[in-house]
Amino acid sequence: MPIDLVGPDLEVSLHLDEFAPRAARFHVTHVDNPSPDLRDAIALLTSELVSRAVQHCGSDSSESLELRAWMPADIVRVELRAPHALLEVSQDTEGTQYDLVLLDQVADRWSIDDAEPSACMWFEIDRQLQPDRERSGD
Repeated sequence: MPIDLVGPDLEVSLHLDEFAPRAARFHVTHVDNPSPDLRDAIALLTSELVSRAVQHCGSDSSESLELRAWMPADIVRVELRAPHALLEVSQDTEGTQYDLVLLDQVADRWSIDDAEPSACMWFEIDRQLQPDRERSGD
C-alpha cells in the first residue's frame, strides 16, 4: 500500500545551525508512538541527515530545510528538502560517509531525488505489524 504523501504527520522548517540535528530528533520522536527501537532508528537517521546538511552549509548560514514525516501503521518515511548542495552525495570524497553507511544498514530504502527545484533526501523503514490477537468467542 503506498504512503499518502499528501498529508504528512509532521512538517516543520528547521534553520540549519548547530541546534538543527537536536531539533529534528525532538520533532520526529514525538510523532506517533513507535516502538523504542524504531523510534531510536528514526531519530538517529534523521539526525545524521540533518547534520549532513548543516556541515554542507557552513557556519553563519541563513539556510533552512523542510523536515516531513509519515508514520502509518506499516511504514515510516522521513524526508528532508533543501537546496541540492546541502544534500548531495559526492562519490569523490575521501573516507567513509558514515551517515550513508547508517542509511544502508538501518533503513529499508533511501534515496535522493533531485528533479525538483530543491533536493529531497528520504528514507523508509518498514514497521513490523503486531500479529492479530485471537478474539474470544470466534
